[in-house]
Amino acid sequence: MNGTQDHTASGCPCYGDQPLIGADANGFYISTNEFSIQGGPFVLNRAQIYAMSKKQLAQGTLPTVVHLSGLSAPNGGRAFSVQPAASPDLEEAEDGGTEYFLSSFNTRLATNNQLTVWALSHTNSLDRANPKLSLTNVVIDSEMYSVPPDAAQKTGPIPLGDLLGEPEELVATNEHRMQQVVFADGKLFSAVTTGIQQGQNLVAGIAFFVVSPKFDDGRLSAKVKKQGYVSVLNNNVFYPSVGVTHDGKGVIAFSLAGPDFFPSAAFASFDENHGAGSIQLSAAGVAPDDGFSGYVAFGGFGSGRWGDYSAAVADGDTVWFANEYIPGPRTVLANWGTFIGSMRVD
Repeated sequence: MNGTQDHTASGCPCYGDQPLIGADANGFYISTNEFSIQGGPFVLNRAQIYAMSKKQLAQGTLPTVVHLSGLSAPNGGRAFSVQPAASPDLEEAEDGGTEYFLSSFNTRLATNNQLTVWALSHTNSLDRANPKLSLTNVVIDSEMYSVPPDAAQKTGPIPLGDLLGEPEELVATNEHRMQQVVFADGKLFSAVTTGIQQGQNLVAGIAFFVVSPKFDDGRLSAKVKKQGYVSVLNNNVFYPSVGVTHDGKGVIAFSLAGPDFFPSAAFASFDENHGAGSIQLSAAGVAPDDGFSGYVAFGGFGSGRWGDYSAAVADGDTVWFANEYIPGPRTVLANWGTFIGSMRVD
């Protein structure tokens, strides 16, 4: 690595996009989607994982960084958004410490009904000069999830759109990549944005998963313990993040938009045994998304960018969460904002 560039892989120099972080008792982990910048458009060069000693980082010592590159999905495709797990208690799993990851089976497919579980074992060796790590994965069956449609939004004032003579834009929901992963109570918690059919209407919704992994004597197995969907009739929910405490109780937070809602921040209580509770608004949007990224005049295609992910994290018995929405203030070219909230979990 040279700064943020990788010069080692084919087609490089490359840059890591969408950095994702996780941690266990032994290590700190970063995962990226690496893209080549040679020859024009970005070309995905597979997911990358960087593992390093958490103890050495805390001591201010430059750690040995283990770079796992060219990750291949079990289906033979290129792994994408391999999400490392964070743990509220920094649990150390079996086999000399194991850091777990989750990813969607294949984001190039319109629909999926499988997940990929990854295990990075012997993380207690990260303190050594020559760490000995081993990465393996397994594919497990899950509920169906699919590419979500872009989200319509409530009609309202769009001064930038009016200036450009363009109609109100949609809100981009991207694809069904895996979102933030938490390892708590021996289980993995996560969710994806998915398409959900409501009669004749296809809307963006959320598919959530609680996965029980086991890594024993070098063999990885896993199964879905709980799964389900979150949706709002005739409206869209997207970019979920699950934050849970050490006993698997917490919040699933997301953005909400549709004919009845300006883009808003919302959440639902979450429990590993019962799934998601009723949806509550944490911050109501006050206008449509009216940013430059969706307008044809600025190179857009009618859907405004909405980032790639949200965030939720447990602090003791409180879960903090952050989601995009549309507040009052704006700049000339954009009007989105970020709402940060919290909920105590009993």
